Amino acid sequence: MNRDARLNVNQTSTQSPDECGSPGFEMVGRLARIRNQSILFGPSQQALFALNDMSADIWRCLEDGLSPEAISSEIAGRGVNRHQAVEYVDAAIRQWERLGLIRLSPAWFATSSLDRVSQVVAVPGAHVRIVYPEAHAFPAASVFRHLEIGGAVADVVLELVEHGQRIHLFRDRRWILSCSPDELAVVVKGQLLTEVLERSTYELAVHAAALLRADRILLLCGSPGAGKTTLALGLVRAGFGFAGDDVTLLDSLGHGVGIPFAPAVKVGAWPILAEYYPELDAVPVCRRPDRRRIRYLAPEEFVSPSPRKVGWVVLLRRRAGAGAELVTVDPVDALRGLLNGSFALGGELTGTAFDLLTEIVRSADVFCLTYSRLPDAIALLQKACR
Repeated sequence: MNRDARLNVNQTSTQSPDECGSPGFEMVGRLARIRNQSILFGPSQQALFALNDMSADIWRCLEDGLSPEAISSEIAGRGVNRHQAVEYVDAAIRQWERLGLIRLSPAWFATSSLDRVSQVVAVPGAHVRIVYPEAHAFPAASVFRHLEIGGAVADVVLELVEHGQRIHLFRDRRWILSCSPDELAVVVKGQLLTEVLERSTYELAVHAAALLRADRILLLCGSPGAGKTTLALGLVRAGFGFAGDDVTLLDSLGHGVGIPFAPAVKVGAWPILAEYYPELDAVPVCRRPDRRRIRYLAPEEFVSPSPRKVGWVVLLRRRAGAGAELVTVDPVDALRGLLNGSFALGGELTGTAFDLLTEIVRSADVFCLTYSRLPDAIALLQKACR
């Protein structure tokens, strides 16, 4: 359950002493000393980190409310070079921020005078104001531009605050997490999805891309790497309407509503989609927290987010070198495919949610699509979804 790691503060930092200044941190980790070993516990990750004596002293000083500058001065007073002392403290703080062991205090808002960029976006269940530091607003804000609405009162405010090399996300002045600047769009999208799942009205959220054909929804279901996003974007070029890339909400009637976030195209799909979307090469690159590169590619037109009957469910199996094949799926496998990665309010599948899934499987055409080449998969689904 636990992960052990050695924290190394002997890193070169690009931050100046002034940039280390802060009105305060909220300490999340817990420090213990056992048999001459300092151990830091991260409760959110259930992780253990072994600290050297210098790191442990820096942690205790932060707990006592000392500023990074004061801690650096104290270390320098022990005979350590002043510049090196600043680097020790700065590197430790940056690493603990990245690991979520310390959080930027909400008091930072009172001292920050940086210019801001703000946008209000509409997602199912909420209007959300997103406030970015001007230096890092783009390309993140452009990823959600198609969701912008003017003159609306926000139900939730997400504020992004820059500190050192990290961006801290606050929700209504409550700290949520921190990220690197190139992860900003991914983090905001994840928080917007959380708002949808917590505030919207639905029976079940299924892990599926949603496309529109003849006023009915086509659900593309599959494990990560099955090609949902790539196939969805290919189908859009073939005339399907785009309703959502990753998550679809099902209401009590079994009708689906896509969450219209811009699709996140992974690096492996860039050459595949280049034929369909030549503009993809010019789209800025973002990174996920696992450091994998993605590009957000928003189709020119999204289908309005109104409930529609599910007409087709397709379970994806992408296999290298496989010929394209579309076969009917039995009811048990169909239900398993829909339940894979699904989310129910309250965390437990209700009888009503199960009933609506069985009705979808009963009334919709459910297939398993095995494929390797994108054009072959598109051709099969064009014929099947009429």
